[in-house]
Amino acid sequence: MTKDIDDYLDDNKRLKKLQQMVDKVCEKIKLGELTLGEAKKEAALVRLKAEKLIPYDMEKFDLIYTSRLNRMIEQHLLPKLKDNPKT
Repeated sequence: MTKDIDDYLDDNKRLKKLQQMVDKVCEKIKLGELTLGEAKKEAALVRLKAEKLIPYDMEKFDLIYTSRLNRMIEQHLLPKLKDNPKT
């Protein structure tokens, strides 16, 4: 029974770490600290890390976090490109 609790705690730690990584990238996007290319690169790096931390749960990661990152890019970076296409 203890092994099950340890596994649960390990999963929670991994998920919390991923959530923090995604939050950090989202904050950078929101604050305008990243270009479109940089944001896409950081999102891809977080996804690669997720594949190592939770390979069994990537479908959920994509549903929750990949879509969140994409939405942040669409809301905060794409409008800037439309307003100023040379940037």
